[in-house]
Amino acid sequence: MAHIARQPLWSTVQADIARLREEDPSIRALVRGVLSQGFQALLVYRVFRWCFERRIPTQPIRLVVERCIEITTGISLPAEATIGPGLRIHHFGGIILHSQAVVGAGCTLYQGVTLGDLGGWGGVPRVGDHVLIGAGAKILGALDVGDHCRIGANAVVLTSVPAGSVAVGIPAVVKMQANAAP
Repeated sequence: MAHIARQPLWSTVQADIARLREEDPSIRALVRGVLSQGFQALLVYRVFRWCFERRIPTQPIRLVVERCIEITTGISLPAEATIGPGLRIHHFGGIILHSQAVVGAGCTLYQGVTLGDLGGWGGVPRVGDHVLIGAGAKILGALDVGDHCRIGANAVVLTSVPAGSVAVGIPAVVKMQANAAP
């Protein structure tokens, strides 16, 4: 799991845009992706994260803009959370990240994903690089999800998941992938 250093705004946004073009390199798909609610929420996060890292004061504007994004998209990405380049929000709605959560590079989130603590205690998750988190999954508490993992739809992850694994079920059971990336 790589540490995510302070990143320049434009190259990080370019990495996010590149993820939109993975499945279909057409201009139509790019425009559809850039206009999606997930990308809009991510772009607002990137701008305010850039300011946050450089200690540029943005309150109370940040509070108002983040709340508007939460209301219109159903996505909460606080500027204090750490998200690596190339995040893809595949379907918007119900995505909640704790302000101390860490998400690595090249990850994919589906609708209804929560990365949070255990009701005000227990720490928050750290998600590695190139992790796919399925619809409705909840990853809760101080745990690590290794690189190249897949978290199944509606899984409730309460323990760490080693790199290259699949976690499914309630509570999640960890299984090794046969073709895990190195």
